[in-house]
Amino acid sequence: MKENLLNLLETKGDLPPLSDVLLNLENRVNDPSSDIEEISGLIQTEPVLSGRLIKLSNSVLFGGGRDEVHDLNEAIMRLGMKMVLDLAYTLELPKAFKKSKSFDHIQFWKHSLGVAYLSRSLAIHQGSSKEDLDASYLAGLMHDVGVLVFDYLIPEEYAEFIKNMVEDERPLSELEIEKFGISHSELGAEFIGKWWPVSEIVVKSVRRHHNPPPTKKIIPKIPRLVNWANQIANNNDMHNGLPMHYHPLDENIFPRLKLSNDELELIVEKTKEGVEAADMILRS
Repeated sequence: MKENLLNLLETKGDLPPLSDVLLNLENRVNDPSSDIEEISGLIQTEPVLSGRLIKLSNSVLFGGGRDEVHDLNEAIMRLGMKMVLDLAYTLELPKAFKKSKSFDHIQFWKHSLGVAYLSRSLAIHQGSSKEDLDASYLAGLMHDVGVLVFDYLIPEEYAEFIKNMVEDERPLSELEIEKFGISHSELGAEFIGKWWPVSEIVVKSVRRHHNPPPTKKIIPKIPRLVNWANQIANNNDMHNGLPMHYHPLDENIFPRLKLSNDELELIVEKTKEGVEAADMILRS
């Protein structure tokens, strides 16, 4: 089954592409000579995206509490061009995959948004390198894309799998490997690495975010931060919509990140408030 799935990734002609505006934004944002006017002009070719970006820039997650902005240029100045690209992914990716009949599509993307913001918050808290910090949001946003790829490539088989897995308390990845020979982490990474122009750190983080923690007490890298962000989301009512069992939070998070319970509660409260505020934007 694993070989069949990987072959489908290579040969299936209707795999979800990224929108043109995302591809163009990737090129512009990664071009050092680009300026705000160019980025703004590109986004304004998509009025719906432009309006939603302004709304998100005023949300509690990305700038709410300061003076409200009504202009795209102001929103870009507030957020920075890299975060504008990340938010464009947040708004465009849910449209790339058709809504699943097996789980709640909106709940899936709310969970992904929560994990994205939490991953970035943990990376900031521990003082990650700029390269890791830049990748942290997209790594969190895309960590479960493999679930969508399963649902896209083999919808009937995966629907039956989801229906039956609620009776088993083992982790989702373990059940997927037993059934299909590959986990959503590996399948998602294979898909993203082949079809989407994101950094190798993002691909690696998607692939490894369910790996066991390292035995040495080294500074956690992005895959581990995404794993912890996923656990935090699941333990604070930000599930991905699949009917599975959720395990208690790994207490090693606190000493490894030098993070207190109170600090985590503040991050979680802000994340939940922001995710709920983004609900109507994701549904529109």
